Amino acid sequence: MIPWILIIVGAIFTIIGVIGLFRLYVILPISEKDRIVFKRDRDFIFARLDSRIQNVVDDNARQLKSAFIIFCFVGIMMFLAGIYFGYAAEGEGFWFYKKFYPEAAANQVWDELNEQGQFVAEDGKAYTHYILVSGNKISLSGEECQDYSDLKEKLSKIPRENTVIIIDSFAVSSTYKSVRNCLNELGIKYEETR
Repeated sequence: MIPWILIIVGAIFTIIGVIGLFRLYVILPISEKDRIVFKRDRDFIFARLDSRIQNVVDDNARQLKSAFIIFCFVGIMMFLAGIYFGYAAEGEGFWFYKKFYPEAAANQVWDELNEQGQFVAEDGKAYTHYILVSGNKISLSGEECQDYSDLKEKLSKIPRENTVIIIDSFAVSSTYKSVRNCLNELGIKYEETR
C-alpha cells in the first residue's frame, strides 16, 4: 500500500510542478504580451513601469518558480521511491515490473534446476530439496506451501541427513526468518543462497 501511495502522490506533485512551471514560463509571458499589445491595458502597463510593484511581482514569481521546481523534484523522488519499495516488496510480481518487463515476468525459469529437478548451486552442488521464498510465498521443491504448518509438515517427511537450500527471491524478511526457524526446530541442515 505504501508504494502505491508514494507513486500516486509523487505523480500528483510532479504534475502540479510541471503545470505550474509551464504556466510561469509559457502562458504568463504570452498573456502579459497580449494585455500590453492587443488590449493596451493602461493599469497593467503602469504597474509594470512602477519599480516597487515590479519588485513585488518578481519576488512572488521567484517564490512560485522555486515552489514548482521543488514540487517536480519531490514528486519524481516519491514516484521512484514508490517503484523501488514496490519492487523490493514484491519482486517480479510488482505491477510496474510486469508492465515494463512482461517477457521477464512471464518467463521466470530457474536456470539452476537440472533435468532431475534438483537445484544446482553456484559451486555445482545439487540439492534435491530446496525452499523458494518469494515475497510471502513459500514453496518446497516446486510445491507451493499454503502456510507455515504446511511447510513444517512437508519438511518433517525429509530425511534428516539431507541438506536443504533456501533460495531468497525477494523474500519478505519475516517469512524468510520463519523458514529458517522451522528448519532449526526440525533439526534439518540448511544452506542459503547469496
